[in-house]
Amino acid sequence: MHRDDAGLVRLVLQGDKGAFGKLIDRYWRVISVLAIQKVSHSEDAEDIVQETFYKAYRSLDTLRDRNKFGSWIYNIAFKLCIDRHREKRRKRALSLDRLTDGNFQVLDENGVDPGHDEEVRDTLREAMRNLPDKYRLVITLRYLKSMSYKEIASHLDEPQGTISNRLYRASEMLRGFLKDPA
Repeated sequence: MHRDDAGLVRLVLQGDKGAFGKLIDRYWRVISVLAIQKVSHSEDAEDIVQETFYKAYRSLDTLRDRNKFGSWIYNIAFKLCIDRHREKRRKRALSLDRLTDGNFQVLDENGVDPGHDEEVRDTLREAMRNLPDKYRLVITLRYLKSMSYKEIASHLDEPQGTISNRLYRASEMLRGFLKDPA
């Protein structure tokens, strides 16, 4: 019976799907541990583990040294972890360019409203908490309370130009927080 990786890979390439199941059993734990260490959510880790084995199965014929299956599949998983991390960072790099008069609408870099994504809302809330009070106040009044610049100026007893300047600065600060979450 073929117990080494090279023998199991050879059997898989000959059409024995059960042999791939043995490889999965052999490497499931190490790939799972890697994924859990590299990504923050267990669901993401599970997805990475499944995608790793799927990619390995689909591209098994590209493996040059069948004795190095373990390091090869580990490398696939590692790259998927890096990709997932980049994807998460991209989603957090929100654009505030599309703030509208009546809505506080945050769009991701693709122009998609991620409002249904709890992680995005949490990131935005955290960024808002980091704003100094005077900037958080004008953002809240403008985009969550739908007040005009004139109404905000009157409400805060400040010149309208000051309000405009604060809104611009607050938007810039939020962009900075969202592009580089600390």
